[in-house]
Formats: sequence, C-alpha cells, structure tokens
Amino acid sequence: MTADAPLHMGMATTKFINSANKELGVPVSNIKPLVKLLVSDGVELEDLLQGTDIHLKDFLDINHHISFQQHMQLILNARRFTKDPTYALKLGQQFFINHDGILACRVMSSKNTQQAMELLSQYQALLTGLLNLNFEISGNYGVLSLTEVFPLGEAQFHFIEYALSAIFSIGKFCLGDKNLHVIFEFECKDQGHTKEFEAFLGNPVRFNCDANRVLIPKETLTKSIIFSDEASAENIEKMCHLHLKQLANDTEIIQKVKSNMRGMPFNQISLEALADRIHMSPRTLRRHLQGQGVSFKALLENERKNIAVKRINKQDISIEKLADLLGYNSASSFSRAFKRWYGVSPNHYKQDQ
Repeated sequence: MTADAPLHMGMATTKFINSANKELGVPVSNIKPLVKLLVSDGVELEDLLQGTDIHLKDFLDINHHISFQQHMQLILNARRFTKDPTYALKLGQQFFINHDGILACRVMSSKNTQQAMELLSQYQALLTGLLNLNFEISGNYGVLSLTEVFPLGEAQFHFIEYALSAIFSIGKFCLGDKNLHVIFEFECKDQGHTKEFEAFLGNPVRFNCDANRVLIPKETLTKSIIFSDEASAENIEKMCHLHLKQLANDTEIIQKVKSNMRGMPFNQISLEALADRIHMSPRTLRRHLQGQGVSFKALLENERKNIAVKRINKQDISIEKLADLLGYNSASSFSRAFKRWYGVSPNHYKQDQ
C-alpha cells in the first residue's frame, strides 16, 4: 500500500497541489519533501527520478515548475521503489508540523471537532484542487469522505493517505489529544500493510472499503478545540472568504491568459504582451499567476503541448513547420521539448498514430 505535493491549509499559492487543473505546472518546491524523505530512507535518487525528465539543477530553481505528468510519474516511482508503505502518511504528518495557513488558523479557532470538519469541507478550495472533501453525520459517526476531482490513477491513494494523515495530525493538535480515536477506511486492496498503517495512525484501518474516509465518533465531534476563540474565528472567517474570492479571481485571470495565448502567434507571446491585453501590469499578472501556483512559462509550455499533439494527430503538418508555428528556433529544439513532455520524439509519436 505504497501510495506530495505539499498539502497546505492556507494560501492558494502553497496548496496540496497548486490547482485542480491538470494543465498547470507543479512548483518544484512541492516535490522536495517527497524526494528528501525517500532518499533519506534509502531510495536511489536515480530510481526516484526515472522517466520524469526532472534533473538535479531543477531543484535549485525556486521558480521551476514540473508538469502534472512528471509529478504523477514521480509518485509512481515512489510507490514502486520505497520499502516504507507509510511514507505518504509521514509526509502528511510533516505538513502538519509546518502548517501556518489561514484555513489552519480557522480550523484551530473552531468551537469543536464537528465545526472544524464542516469548515474543512466548506473551504476545501483553499486546501486542495485534487480531492473533494465531504463531511456528514451518519449514525453514530461523523464521516469525512475524500474523492478524486479527476482520475489520479495509481497516485490516488498517495494523495488520499497524505491528506488524511495531515488532517488527523491537525485534529490531535487542536484537541490536545495524542490518542484521538477514529476509524480509517480505504478503497484500495489490502496488500499486507494493515499493521504498519495501524501502528502509525494508532487507530483501526480497513482496506477494500466502498469509500476513502475517516469515521469520527460522536463523542469526539463534540470535543472542544483547545484554541477555540470566537473573536479570532470571526476575523479569520472573513479572511477565508477573501482568499476564496481571490482564488476565483486568479482562476478567471488564468483563463483569460490562456485564451489570449491561443489568439497570438507563439513568437509574439510574452508576459508583457499578455499583461497588456488583459489590462494589467506584468508584475500584477505575475502575482496572480503565483496565486495559483503557476508560472507564465508553464502556461505557455502547456499551450504548446496541446497544439503539438493535436497537429501531429492530424498529420497535416511537417515537424519543421510545427516547430516554427510553436515559436521554436529549430525542429531539434521542438523535438527535445516534445520528448520531455511525452517520452518519445515527435517523429516516433507520429509513426505510432
């Protein structure tokens, strides 16, 4: 059961993953905790980066983004090569230790566990773009269920485990209770790691279930949060609303950027030109993009990727002309970029169609 993008319960700039949109890039800073943990546990860095086209120098560039596909491959490698089935749980616990966001503060100022769970569900957009969180009362339990926003394949359980571990760790902290009693249920098959999961979480763990969720007894739901503060809660609630509004605004701006990119020749696209088209300064546009955890470079590369594969599938243009259309200086430069995206050269891709 070896299933990082750091899950941050605060600003949209450092969420669990930067966006629900698979088209956007993932900041390289989001994968560092995963790489550090597994390498320190004995996984060879070469194995971890296998097939990702992520290079050592990428970790030195704080503005570097990797593609969603690269991120998923990294997670698949982690699941394949690690000997620790609880590594995603450990990453979630690490997030808890380092959390400092607005949503975390709002949860900590809640009256009790039930209100905290309801707030997580209400403000989930500030938490993650990959998973939907739903909280409801069912019988003698409060149930927090996690589902995919879009298919995550084998990586799904990595994110599920990560998220549940982070939420559970915050719960123990907020209640001042090291022995918080809940039940964890996972959809995935039991691969013989139940004991390791139960030892780490200190609670019953069930596999082969109908949903990914945590069951919280009613007596736990009514427990008071030790940091509860009504005045602080009211102020932080306003900030949460503002961040949600900003998140929606940033998403709208990204759509405008992408729309304008599609109406411009690639050799004329620049941050400055796009900012002028949507009537804001380049600095302001860059800030809005950062608010979604994405860069101008990542958006531009994604538009190139989409057009490249569509035109190759149509087989109505030569590689040389396609390279020129996409704003590359040469066919070889385009071929290198295409191989980084899809693992094969455009000529090989074309032959397979």
